[in-house]
Amino acid sequence: MNEEKEKNSFGILKSLKKLIFEDEPAAEASAPAATPAAPAAPEVRNPATYSQTPPPLPITASPATDVKQMKIKVLEMLEKLNEPGVDFFEVWNAAAEMGAVDANTLKAAFTSLKYVDKTLTKEKLTATGKRYADQLQDIISRETTQKQQQKQSVEQQQVKEKESLVTEIQELERKLNELRQQLDNKQKDLREINGKYEPQLRDIDNKIAIGNNAVAEVIADIRKALDLIESNII
Repeated sequence: MNEEKEKNSFGILKSLKKLIFEDEPAAEASAPAATPAAPAAPEVRNPATYSQTPPPLPITASPATDVKQMKIKVLEMLEKLNEPGVDFFEVWNAAAEMGAVDANTLKAAFTSLKYVDKTLTKEKLTATGKRYADQLQDIISRETTQKQQQKQSVEQQQVKEKESLVTEIQELERKLNELRQQLDNKQKDLREINGKYEPQLRDIDNKIAIGNNAVAEVIADIRKALDLIESNII
C-alpha cells in the first residue's frame, strides 16, 4: 500500500518538478498551434489518504537553487492538501505533463479530465485552485510567525550577549587604565629614584672623607710626637 502511494506521489508531481528545473519555458516558443494531446487520466486520491493536518512547511534560505528545492517541497505539501476527485491540482499537473502550463494546455487538460470526473467545472477548478493557494498561504503565514518568533529569540540572545561583552570590555578597560596609571607612577618613581638617594649618598661620602682626613691628621700628629720623643728623650 505504501509503495502504491509513493508511486502515485511521484507521478502527480513529476511533471511540475520537471518544469521547475527547466531554465526556460521552451514549450511556449516551440509549441504547435494544434491543440495538445489529451493527457492520461490521473490517479485520483483516495479519501482515506487525505490529510486534514499537513506537516509544517519547511523554510530555508533563498538562493535560486534553494528556492527551486523549496518549490518542490511546496508541491509535495500541495499534494498533501489535494482533495479527493479531479480538481485544480490534477488539471494543473496534466497541463504540465504537456510541457508547459499555458492557456492551450490548461484548456486541453480541463477538457480531457471532464470525461474522467463529471463534477469538474470551471467553477470547481477556480474554487479549488484558490482554496489551495489560501491553504498554502495560511501554512507559510504560520511558519513565518514561528520563524519570526525564533528570530526574535535569537536577536534577544544576541543583544544579551552583546551587552555582556560590552560590560566585560568596559571592566577590562577600567583595569587596563588602572594598570597604565600604576605603570606611569612606577616609571616616575624610577626616574626620580636617583634624586631621592643622591643627597644621602653624598652625605655618606662626605662623612667618610671627613673622617678619613681627621684620622689622617691625628695619626700624623701622633707620628710627629713619636719622632720628637725618639730624638729628644734619652
